[in-house]
Amino acid sequence: MEGHIDIEELEKWLKWRTFPPKRANPDELLESLGMQAYNRWGIVRKTHGVMADDEIWLRFEGETLRHKDVCLRKELYYPESAAENS
Repeated sequence: MEGHIDIEELEKWLKWRTFPPKRANPDELLESLGMQAYNRWGIVRKTHGVMADDEIWLRFEGETLRHKDVCLRKELYYPESAAENS
């Protein structure tokens, strides 16, 4: 079905958008997100699936966030805002 993904594709995407559970310092990363246990979906809910070098992210129902609100590299995507904050 065009425009939709199945659960397997979603799982692959979630894996790509989260840190691996076996990486260095996973407990510290979880703590920084206010989480106690590793859960991919929970991580994506907190981070919106944002990565530093692309513009793909998730906005969940009821949120009014914009890319500018979740972007990690504002100086790249919004240089005018970075200059204002200097």
